[in-house]
Amino acid sequence: MKKIKFLFFVFLFTQISFGQAEIKTMFYNLLNFSSAPPANRLEILNSILSTYEPDLFMVCEIESQIDAQNILKKSFNYTTAKMAQSPFLFNTSGASLIHQLVYYNSEKFKLNYTNQIETNIRSINHYSFELKTNSNIALEVFVAHFKASRGEQNEVERLYEAQQFINYIDEFSSDTNILFAGDFNLYSSSEPAFQTLLNGTENIKILDPIDSSGDWNNNSAFAGIHTQSTRISNAEFDDFGAGGGLDDRFDMMLISDVMNSEANNITYIEDSYKAWGNNANCFNSNINSADCSGVFSLELREWLYQMSDHLPVVMDLKINDEFLSTNSYDFSNSVTFISGNIVSKVLDLKFSSELLYKTTRIYNTLGQEVFNFIVYDINETIDTSTMSSGIYYIKVGQLPLIKKFYINH
Repeated sequence: MKKIKFLFFVFLFTQISFGQAEIKTMFYNLLNFSSAPPANRLEILNSILSTYEPDLFMVCEIESQIDAQNILKKSFNYTTAKMAQSPFLFNTSGASLIHQLVYYNSEKFKLNYTNQIETNIRSINHYSFELKTNSNIALEVFVAHFKASRGEQNEVERLYEAQQFINYIDEFSSDTNILFAGDFNLYSSSEPAFQTLLNGTENIKILDPIDSSGDWNNNSAFAGIHTQSTRISNAEFDDFGAGGGLDDRFDMMLISDVMNSEANNITYIEDSYKAWGNNANCFNSNINSADCSGVFSLELREWLYQMSDHLPVVMDLKINDEFLSTNSYDFSNSVTFISGNIVSKVLDLKFSSELLYKTTRIYNTLGQEVFNFIVYDINETIDTSTMSSGIYYIKVGQLPLIKKFYINH
């Protein structure tokens, strides 16, 4: 139970069209974040993200809640967009100590709920989003990290993970928008796990947006979509990650077949899918090699080399609707008093997911801060037994408006 807490505010909600009709998505394996060197990877990630500015940023290999929060606080400094973090879901499958996570532009996305698909190694995370458009378009986002390494047994493990995903979506309707991102550790499109994903369910087929079938491993024909490894050697990185140079397409984003239709409410934008930073001429080399010049600058490729042994993958999606502006916000439904705002010993609050990991402060009537904490859970219970009777005010993050609650012992 947290010591003392606060609450509420009320904001005006106005809806004005953004005039934008697309979202930018990125998946990135961050490589043992934050154990792996160098020490300034939060700043490096900020620089990388600034070159694409994703609305939806999906990641794997986050080691702790603190690491996740530090990314939110320090790796989106390039933007004024209101980026939010999904709840931190601990892996409940196997013994893996690295986790998946999603960051999103809360002006465009509303996170309705999260779930996990149990597997053999790492759980597959499910994030059910609603786009903040006139028609509240739904987008089901899944983030995975399949079993690594070659060998028949590892292929069997990956197949099981793919089957668990397909079983989970079996009851989804044919018009469901699905984005499935991850480090799938697949060496070829003929691997049973990949074929299982593409076959989908009776209602839904899963598509590779760039339709690039073949033997991806160590094959120069696929040099432009390779994502691993960015380094010939991992010696200067305390042996974290893989070496060998770019020669595998482990990281990818897949979509449900309905998202390949122009008539759908969300559509993949052709030619927008890229291995970010890959100029298609870095086969079996370091991503920051001078010989790998092209559209992606040496500066970006140096950041990518320092950040991880993987490259991000990106993809743009067209929205057949208009986003709504929230220039002034109504948070009357974003923080609610579960048991009222007249408190005796405890204050029970419920937060919207957009407010997770925000710092909340409590003030007395003199404007003095008496307590602060970070919102770690949608439901919070605050012990107010040590506080004097009277009026208090709460403020969440940078929100300008606060509202009072009463303590009456």
